[in-house]
Amino acid sequence: MFQPQTVSVPCPLCGRQFAAQVQTIIDVGQDPEAKSRLLRGQINVATCPQCGNAGMLNAPFVYHDPDKELFLCFLPPELNGDEQHKFVGDMTNRLMSYLPPAERKGYLLQPKTFLTMQRLMDEVVRAEGVTEEMLKTQKARLDLLRRFLDATSDEALRILVRENDAQLDYEFFSLLTGSIEMAKAEGEEDRAKRLLGLREKLLEFSSLGRASRVEREVTAALEEGMTREEFLEKVIECESDAELQTVIALGRRMLDYQFFRSLTSRIEAHEGEGNAEAAQRLKHLRSRILEIRDKLDAETQAILRKKADLLQEIFGSEDLEEALREHVGEIDEAFFAVLSANFKQAEAGGDKEAAKRLKQLETLAFQLLEEITPRSIKFINQLMEAQYPRETKRLLEENVEQVDNELLRVLGLIIENLTRSGKRRTARQLREIRDQARAMSQ
Repeated sequence: MFQPQTVSVPCPLCGRQFAAQVQTIIDVGQDPEAKSRLLRGQINVATCPQCGNAGMLNAPFVYHDPDKELFLCFLPPELNGDEQHKFVGDMTNRLMSYLPPAERKGYLLQPKTFLTMQRLMDEVVRAEGVTEEMLKTQKARLDLLRRFLDATSDEALRILVRENDAQLDYEFFSLLTGSIEMAKAEGEEDRAKRLLGLREKLLEFSSLGRASRVEREVTAALEEGMTREEFLEKVIECESDAELQTVIALGRRMLDYQFFRSLTSRIEAHEGEGNAEAAQRLKHLRSRILEIRDKLDAETQAILRKKADLLQEIFGSEDLEEALREHVGEIDEAFFAVLSANFKQAEAGGDKEAAKRLKQLETLAFQLLEEITPRSIKFINQLMEAQYPRETKRLLEENVEQVDNELLRVLGLIIENLTRSGKRRTARQLREIRDQARAMSQ
């Protein structure tokens, strides 16, 4: 692995020259974690002895990713033309001499040069398949997050949330959760606490946060045997259309004759008491419930018809496995639901050949999904099936190479989704496992 070199560098704040350890060749083929360290601003970091400024140094380096055939050079403007050419030539020769002959490819003779660190980082991210539009969107989210952190009071934050409510979507909260997990993994407890506090306030102030809170409450209540009268009360209490849509989607099975009879009785009671305004409000609510229900049913039927057509196409193909691979992105819970219904129908009708082929198709589909599931997800599934704490600890110790910041980040995202869905017990189980993993990674 290429070792850091001690060089004289200028402080980007006060300009004083001082000696620092600098990585002049960053090769992610040797050190895969170097990519994430670079993107987090943790490459060539030092503290100036004069002013105490700490951060990334304005020192030249080359970045090499053999898998992406990427060879980039950061050349700060302080270097003159001759110094730039000499540095690029020296680093290219050094890298080429290290690589086996089979890996000395033509792209290494045409490095891309960058005068700013940000442009180089953007190029690294683009090589991962991220578009310019995606970069702009991510930057806008980060800028918004900084503005929220800079809010001087809860009232100022509430106003900012109201002005940017539409931007506070699941992707924004995923970014916030990822920032919290990263801060914890890097030992920045103060920053992690600030971000955690911000998330709690955003969940309280934003439409998505309120809808998520209602979603958790309703999901838990439904699991505990919520009655139709209780469900009706929750529907009436909804403060926004987003909340109403969330509640109706969760409790679609509750929308039967008894539910609407209870709602109509309340309308008639208000009319009998001369409370026309309350009666009109419930009538409008009833109409909106019916609209949401019909839309949900239409969407569900459309999805099931599409999956039924897909099943028919795959079932009729000569090679089931090849056909499944061609449509792997469309294999989901709805597909398996349609498959199961067709299998039961074939069994009930005595069509043994069709039932056998459908069973074979189901087995192949599960095997294919297992094959393409990311390693971190497979490992998390293993941990979930193991007994805590003894078995989970054993698994973590036996697979210590998988216990890294990426695993902690994925665990954090899954915990967030489980909590948002009201699955508190599973979320708590994963938190305990994450704490075990975090202790090992420190």
